Amino acid sequence: MLGIIGGTTLLDYKGSELKKFEQDTPYGTSELFRGDGFFLLLRHQNRSAPHVIPFRSHIAALKLAGVDRIIALGSTGSLKENIPPGSRVIPDDLFCMSPFPTIRNHSIDHASLEFDPKMRASLKKISPDAISNGTYIQTCGPRLESRSEIMWMKQVADIVGMTIGSELAVSSEMGLPYAAICTVDNYAHGICNASVSYDFIISMIKENQKKALDLLNSIIKFLS
Repeated sequence: MLGIIGGTTLLDYKGSELKKFEQDTPYGTSELFRGDGFFLLLRHQNRSAPHVIPFRSHIAALKLAGVDRIIALGSTGSLKENIPPGSRVIPDDLFCMSPFPTIRNHSIDHASLEFDPKMRASLKKISPDAISNGTYIQTCGPRLESRSEIMWMKQVADIVGMTIGSELAVSSEMGLPYAAICTVDNYAHGICNASVSYDFIISMIKENQKKALDLLNSIIKFLS
């Protein structure tokens, strides 16, 4: 069973009747939408800001519902001049600047963080124009990064966001293969002289909504 994680714009998906329900977990309760052969989870439910998203509850809810693999859609800023807004990136590596959520608070255990290569290959077939590799750097949020921070980040990563790393970490601990495809909504602060605000990012996400819904439809068609 495929689990799909995305932003609130995906709620406008019309390709399948979605049945909403709440899934209780040891870490809280998360809201899921069941479609034909998949579950959809909106990561910012209850208007949760990135730094307070209940990642453990979200991933546990998907697993308890029967999900055995996860595809995530993410919104990012570009750290490279040659990755313009409108691009898609399928990351193959991660750099994290914020604390990871974990389910290993009462035992010594380790999980390797790896974007699933088979699902990454499938995403490339679904979105052939996407950049097939790149490093995603996660910041804590909810604030945007400063220009000086971005100038450092561009040396170690290609795109920047606030959620994908945490989802990957918890998914890995729960034994769920995970891959992501990220839309570039803007250049990060200072890249190509960009000046970024929250209102601007929201406007770009809305502008790219139809493309995100088309991508969701393709993922459901080919992977569920």
